[in-house]
Amino acid sequence: MFGRRTQPLRFHRLDRLPALALLLLALGCGAGPREPEAAPSSRVAAVKANPEAAAASAGKWADLSFPAASGPLVELPAVAPARPGGSTPAFPSDRWVWLNLWATWCGPCVREMPMMEEWRTRLQAEGVPVELWYLSVDEQEGVLANFLKQRPGMAPGVSVRLKSYEALFPWLTKYQIDPQSGIPIHLLIAPGGRLRYVHVSQLRESDYRVLKELLQ
Repeated sequence: MFGRRTQPLRFHRLDRLPALALLLLALGCGAGPREPEAAPSSRVAAVKANPEAAAASAGKWADLSFPAASGPLVELPAVAPARPGGSTPAFPSDRWVWLNLWATWCGPCVREMPMMEEWRTRLQAEGVPVELWYLSVDEQEGVLANFLKQRPGMAPGVSVRLKSYEALFPWLTKYQIDPQSGIPIHLLIAPGGRLRYVHVSQLRESDYRVLKELLQ
């Protein structure tokens, strides 16, 4: 069974200031005259001016990262439309593709889909062109078809399924993704088709900011 992988928890602890230092800060002592604060810059400007910010975000969010110029070119395994009449277009060359691996039996996959669709709309409205694609790893075509028929709002847009489940593990290995990883798996594919980032596990609300930085 392609089960879920438990992710290690990361805790960030702030060093505690001594009580006297806190008192001095509260009274405004020892700090000297304060300079006027600069107006906050926009997120886009901050990322463009400081590319290290995106790199730092990738280090915290991505399980795998690849250089922009040498990331592997992504080719889908043998797939078919998840819905009758659907299509399997080629990756666009002028925008990012956010490829989501999911399955009908994966609770976290299903729960995060409405949030992902909301994020896609927000990203496009904020000038970050990205296409959201879905790749189902369900083994039984009939189960997937029935699931999508009953839930027409799930996995909309470009939605495909594996033609053969046996192709999944070799395909993951090709892109250095551990075949024993759980789903969901999120792949961020840059314009031109090169893989840049891989995130394994369910998304959190706080991930939107990081995702937007990486897609700038």
